[in-house]
Amino acid sequence: MRHNFSAKRFFQLSLPLCLMFCTAQWAKSSDTTDKQKIKDRIVVESLMRLPNVDANENGELKQTALRYVESLGDDPKQIEIVRKLKLKGLSARLLSKAVEWGMSTQSVQAVELVAQQDGLEVLKKKLCDANPTESTFTLARIVALSNKREFLQLQEEILSDRDVNKFIRTEAVVSLSRNNSFHPKLVQLIRDGKIPEDAKTLLGPTLRNSENEEVRKSAKELLPASSGSSRELPPMQQLVKRQGNSAEGRKLYFGVATCSQCHMVGTEGKNVGPSLTEIGSKLTKEAMYVSIVSPSAGISHNYESFAVRTSDDEVVVGLLVSDTEQSITLRDAKGIEYKFAKGDIDELKKQEKSLMPENLHELITEQGLVDLVEYLSALKKQ
Repeated sequence: MRHNFSAKRFFQLSLPLCLMFCTAQWAKSSDTTDKQKIKDRIVVESLMRLPNVDANENGELKQTALRYVESLGDDPKQIEIVRKLKLKGLSARLLSKAVEWGMSTQSVQAVELVAQQDGLEVLKKKLCDANPTESTFTLARIVALSNKREFLQLQEEILSDRDVNKFIRTEAVVSLSRNNSFHPKLVQLIRDGKIPEDAKTLLGPTLRNSENEEVRKSAKELLPASSGSSRELPPMQQLVKRQGNSAEGRKLYFGVATCSQCHMVGTEGKNVGPSLTEIGSKLTKEAMYVSIVSPSAGISHNYESFAVRTSDDEVVVGLLVSDTEQSITLRDAKGIEYKFAKGDIDELKKQEKSLMPENLHELITEQGLVDLVEYLSALKKQ
């Protein structure tokens, strides 16, 4: 005899057992508040083990799950609970937590979950507010980290709206510039006068080094390198003989040179590329110059980058963090991790280029480059 045993029916039969176990644990506690926390935790953890649960279908269970999420404070595991149990009505909380967490993987996951549940209009409304707050600016930075196609389309809409705050439009430019397919569109927006002036300085080096030949040509015409750019460098034998200012180099490292966005020095920075804590004991000055100017010339082992393209046409380029039978996780240049189910991946391709941009030396002057190498050379094993 064949039984039609649905997930919903399984949930209905399992719930009494869950509550019985919960009651037994609850009885062991003497404090009423602790009893409630224990009860909520056991119910939610039990529900998380069941397939296809929608906690919104049962008012009591939804309140239990909401209380438990609230009790988690800043713990990022609340994102998975909201996703797995399909909890509604938590967009405001998720966005608030994303802002508190700052530029992080869990922040990106939170805003993507909000968009999945309530649509992109929720985010668009906040980002297009006529009177943005500091929280709005932080949210703009987080939204700019997502590589999902719908988020890139949102950025394009924001960028085309001249009434949106200039800083938020600049973040949209940065977001779109990381995706090669949007480079021709960005060139056209420059021609149409829709790119904020401040954003052009950030955009120039990226477009002048685009994989698209027409984009490179247009960018050199529309966004020429400044006269102070260190792109045209002296011969290497001259550079390595020059003495720099280590203190000034440190300022550049943690500032406009953006090195700390990918590398650690001691406990400062992000763990994306190799640690530079003792780089002065490992590389000569010449090797450092080559690593900065031509990072793809010698990619360190275990730091090769990969590109994933999903069935939804989402493209992410990053370091391979994990590769299991079920999924692949990449960490991009901003330190954000993306997990993809293997069934959703159309293409996984190892990249010939380093994840480190090849135009970083354009962000600083020639003397600034010398100062930066001087600072890195001083980072030696104690």
